[in-house]
Amino acid sequence: MKQQKTYDDDDGRTIADMSGVQRSNLFLPRSLKKNGTFSKQEEQPDDATQEQFTNRQRRIAVGGALTAALLIAGAFIGAGAIVIALLTFIWQ
Repeated sequence: MKQQKTYDDDDGRTIADMSGVQRSNLFLPRSLKKNGTFSKQEEQPDDATQEQFTNRQRRIAVGGALTAALLIAGAFIGAGAIVIALLTFIWQ
């Protein structure tokens, strides 16, 4: 058996009880456990509290996110093109 270490400054108090904490599954982290620690019912809110979007609203949100991503990508591509143009101008 493994012997536990004894420390001089240990007074035996429990700061945080970790007896109920279990190691999560690496391959299926949200699977149902026997004791119910990761139950799917606890993670998902009720249908009454969940907002429902129409197809048009969903399309507008996705379009806005894609537009923002393309603007950021365009800025990086433009900055890279300027750097390449300046370096080719300097090295000629």
